[in-house]
Formats: sequence, structure tokens, C-alpha cells
Amino acid sequence: MAAETWTRSRYTRQIHSLTEALVGLLLLIVLNWFAFPDDPGYLSVNPHPFLFLVILVASRYGTFDGFITGILAAAVYLGYVFWGRDLEAVRQTSDFALFLPAYLFVILGLLLGEIREAANRDVTTLGQEVRRLRAELEETRQRTQVLEKVKEELQQRVLASDDPLVRISETATRLATQTPDEACPAILDLVERFVMPEKFAIYLAVEAPGGVLGQPTPEAFELRLSRGWDRPDEFPHRLDGSHPAVQAALTRRQVASMASMDPDTTTDIVACAPIIEPHRDQVLALLVIERIPFLRLNQMTLNHLHTIAGWAGKTMGDARQLGDAQEARVDDPVSGVFHFRFLSRRLTEEAQRVRRYGGNCAYLVVHCPQFQELTPGDQRIFLRETGTLLKRLLRTMDVVGIHREPGFFGLILPSTTPHQALVVTARINEAFRKTFGGYGSRFDRLTIRMGLATTTASEPLSEARLMEYAERLDLREAH
Repeated sequence: MAAETWTRSRYTRQIHSLTEALVGLLLLIVLNWFAFPDDPGYLSVNPHPFLFLVILVASRYGTFDGFITGILAAAVYLGYVFWGRDLEAVRQTSDFALFLPAYLFVILGLLLGEIREAANRDVTTLGQEVRRLRAELEETRQRTQVLEKVKEELQQRVLASDDPLVRISETATRLATQTPDEACPAILDLVERFVMPEKFAIYLAVEAPGGVLGQPTPEAFELRLSRGWDRPDEFPHRLDGSHPAVQAALTRRQVASMASMDPDTTTDIVACAPIIEPHRDQVLALLVIERIPFLRLNQMTLNHLHTIAGWAGKTMGDARQLGDAQEARVDDPVSGVFHFRFLSRRLTEEAQRVRRYGGNCAYLVVHCPQFQELTPGDQRIFLRETGTLLKRLLRTMDVVGIHREPGFFGLILPSTTPHQALVVTARINEAFRKTFGGYGSRFDRLTIRMGLATTTASEPLSEARLMEYAERLDLREAH
């Protein structure tokens, strides 16, 4: 079905391009007939008007359409050239310079069309990547919602029963977190209630600097939270793979106790359990027990510690995956435009391009002063409608996103002079008035202010300077 839709859209586009080419040629011929009867075929005009038609069609549609338009333009042009001429007379006079525009039509149509095709391919690739990330995020969100419903049902059953496990309800609720660090106190609560140690702590994995060239860097862990210690220096604040208990836990990927270590090993750690992220098989943290009653140090206690470490690894891994998925998004879910982090990075790239290769670039800030006065529901409507409005008005190569905070929009306009940017502001004003200024609309009191900054190769500005000037919201002081 998708292949049929793509094929149908391709044929429709080709029909549109062919129609535009034929209509454009017909208009130029009619204009030539009535307005310039002394110069049939515009043979004395340089550059030739057919050249602009080829440029427009090729840059809009692609390689095939530009090539066909170039062929048609060349055929019509050659018809004018040979009209009333003898081919043998043309050959004898070596008047082949008249044929050069025909070659130019075809070659320029191919080149510009290929550039357009390359841009279309890049946009399609990025669009597929965005759709894939959105699908993964939606799948993660749905899985999280299902787990939350299951957790709520289990909590209701536990709270409604007389089972002693009712005491884990509060801890399970605290484990429903979105960041790995916030889960540490809840994990220690589980260890304290089901393992019952006297001194214990949790260490989070950190990057260990240094190491020997050609050898893997040893894993290192820093103290995150501890309980039962009388003095701050009672236990080391950093552990690495050289410690016997840590090495045993990392090597076996399971709980390492004193019974499983070398009898000649001297260590203060009674048990060490690795917290492993199941998705990447990566050790995120360590549960370390320094002191526990002798009667509690049995296989059941170690099994409890292993279960708690597995649960903690699943929770912290899911939280990290959700954070990575949200970090990978480049668009704002409410307005549909890019977020500020992506907008700032793109503005930096454009400023560097102008500084290196020349040209112009404009940055436009659009702000609604009454945005904070709207209700949360109206704010979402305003952001969605304004984002759609701005994307509809801009070109394909332009970029629109949230500028620092909701209520501010930033627009990057590559290859745009200050005069051209002011034309864009006029269009935005008119479109905003038509969208929100209807009779009886509750948004008719809204207004917008705009600020503009431009950079050129002769007067280059950094990304920070462009934003600073545009944030003044005064078009009269546009740089």
C-alpha cells in the first residue's frame, strides 16, 4: 500500500511539473508574440527567459522533471532558431553559438534537479528517523502505562490484605521514578527491610580515568548513599575493580559473599551485589553490605539481595532508557516545532557557514506578550496553531522552534537579507491576524512582537549575539 501511494504521488508530481512547464512555455511564447514581435524566440535576450522556467521547475520537483523541462525548452528554442533558416547556411556561417542555450537548459535542469533530489532524500531519511524515534517513545510510554496499572492493582491487593508484605507498598511507590538517582533511597529501604543489615550502602558506576594503553579501564563506583555508619570515613567513598569483593561481583555477575571469596582475601565487605541493566548488560551500581548479624548471613538473605538488585537494575535501566528516548527528541510535542536545544545548534551552524563561505542569515524572534495570561488549555492551543502557522509560511530550508521558553518562537532564515526578513515579518503579522483575530474569538486580544538580527560575512555575529539582538523585540533596531 505504501509503495502504491509513493508511486501514485510520484506520477502526480510528474504530471504537475509537466503541466507547469507547458503552461510556462505557452505563456512565454504568447508574451513573445504580443510584446516582442521583433525578437521571435527571445534570441537576443541574455539570459534567456526559458532559463528561469527550467530553474523554477528543476529546483521545485527534481531531476526527472528538470530534465524534461530542459528538453522541452531546448526544443522550443531550437524551433525558433531554425525557423526560416537553412541548416546548410547555419553550418557554413558556423553560427553554433545560438545552440549553447539549448545545451544550458538541459544541463542546468539536470544539475538543479539532482540537488533537489539530494535534499529530498535527506529530508526523507530524517523523517523516517524521527518517525522511528517517535514509535519507540510511544512504545515505551505504553509499556510504562501498562506497568503502572499492574503496579496499582498489586498495591490495592496488598493494601486490602492482611499479608505482612503490605510494608513494601510505600517502597514500591518510591521506585516508580524517572531518574536512576531517585531510586537509591527506595532500594536501600528494600535492603533494610528484607536483608536487615547493620551497615550497608549503594555505589553508582562512574567513568574511571587513566588506565594502561591496550588494556580495558577498570570499572569504578562512587558512594551514593549509606546507612548505619557512625563516621563519614568509616567506609571508602570509592571502589573499583581491584577490590576483591567488587571483582568477584563483576566477574560472576551475581552476589559475592565472604563464603564465595578466596579464604586468604582480607576485606570489610560481607556481601556485594551488582545492579545490572538488563537491556545493555551493564553494571549500573553496587549494593555493598559491611556488617550484618551472623544468623542473617544465609542463602535466603543472599537470594533476597539478588532479587532486590535485579529489581533495582530493571527500574534504573527503564528510567535511563526513557531519559535517552526523551533526550533524542528534537521536536516540541505541543507546538510541533523544534525545541530550543536543536534550534540553538542549527543557528550556530548557520552562523559558522556565513562566516566561512559568505552569504546572509537572519534570526527572527516572535513573542506573544499575553501568553502567560492564557489558561493552560488556551496556551496549548496557541502553541499548536502558531507552530502550524509559522511552518506553513516558511521555506523548506528555514527552521522554526521554541526560543528559550513557550510563548517565544525562533526562526532561522538562511540566505535571507534584512529586507527579505522584514517581508517575512509582514506575512507573519497578516497570518496571525487572520488566525486569531476572527470576530468573537477569545484570542482576538492577542498580539505579537518580533525582533530581528542578521549576520553577513562582512559583519559576522555569533549565535549568542544573534539571539541577544533578536530578543530586543524591536524591528527598528534590526542588525
